[in-house]
Amino acid sequence: MKKGILLLAAATALLAVSCAKEKNCRCAVTNTQTVRIITIKKGDCHDFTYANYRDILDNLHVDTLVCTDYPFEADSLIVYNK
Repeated sequence: MKKGILLLAAATALLAVSCAKEKNCRCAVTNTQTVRIITIKKGDCHDFTYANYRDILDNLHVDTLVCTDYPFEADSLIVYNK
């Protein structure tokens, strides 16, 4: 009985931690070759459709985005220069 309660508590704690995990969204800016990586704490990457930012002259710009949280192989590649 105690093992069952302990396993249930461990599974609940694991579920709570995994739900709070941050996501890295890869977002393509439409009509350009720019890719933005946005980290979010909750929500879905597909919900992002635009991003506001200011340039060095403090002009407000708006980019239209297409985002995904699909893990690409390029994200895990590490190149070391010898």
